[in-house]
Amino acid sequence: MDLRSLRYFLAVVEHGGVTKGAAALYISQPSLSQTIRRLEAEAGVRLLDRSGPAAVPTTAGLEMAEVARRVLAELDNARERVHRVTNLSVGRLVVTTASTLSVYPLTPIVAALRRRHPGLEVHVRNAGTGPSVLDSIQRNTAEIGVLDLPLEDPRWAVRPLPREEVVLVTAAHGRDGESVARESLGAFDLGVATVDLDTSSELGALLAATASRARVRTAHRQLLWEVVAAGVVSTVMGRRSAGQVLPGAAVRPLEPPLWRTPGLVWRPGALSPAGEALLAAAADVFDRGVDE
Repeated sequence: MDLRSLRYFLAVVEHGGVTKGAAALYISQPSLSQTIRRLEAEAGVRLLDRSGPAAVPTTAGLEMAEVARRVLAELDNARERVHRVTNLSVGRLVVTTASTLSVYPLTPIVAALRRRHPGLEVHVRNAGTGPSVLDSIQRNTAEIGVLDLPLEDPRWAVRPLPREEVVLVTAAHGRDGESVARESLGAFDLGVATVDLDTSSELGALLAATASRARVRTAHRQLLWEVVAAGVVSTVMGRRSAGQVLPGAAVRPLEPPLWRTPGLVWRPGALSPAGEALLAAAADVFDRGVDE
């Protein structure tokens, strides 16, 4: 019993006979009659009473017609829902990120994505560490991840993003531009966010090395940014991120310089339309300079 047979039978019922039903479907009457007889054979009951001038549904036929209406209506609704998800008028995308990459590069990417597809929900989850990002994707709790590269594993598809310099950030009255030796960081009153102590990345390892001497340790990154802005402590973070969350703060490069390259990562061949749209948004922002 297929969907075409149900549509054909419903046309007979709704148009008052095989002749009018065939005309409405733009098929021949014998072809329609053959389809209805095959449906009756599969159902094991007579669906049409053919004793009069026009075939009319039997009691079983009326019941079959109601079933056909419900099935076809659900199919049409399902197609519409799939269409809306495919064209991104609705939908949901889950992205997971390493802690220190929660501002850059995701902020401009998510902003560009939402401008293009305002009906799309974007959920960003903090996985903490790079390995946890991969684990989240592997367990299907997220579709795309953001972590520090390189990632030398052929099981993953990777889209590198522009690198970011790691700097010491101080209050606005600090000496902007003067470099700081990495081994001298302990001489500063530092603040760290404990969620950022990811030793799988070079920045996370540097933060972990300074954490024992930190004057402020907090699980709340926003609090850290506030106390840096107030001049209470300094912190180590990406230059682009500092420009977004601490505008006007003084930034001092490290010596030797420290750069990080973030990347988008996903399982090859597993992206939804929403995931593909996020990659397109990243290309617009970083390759073509749109909406950055």
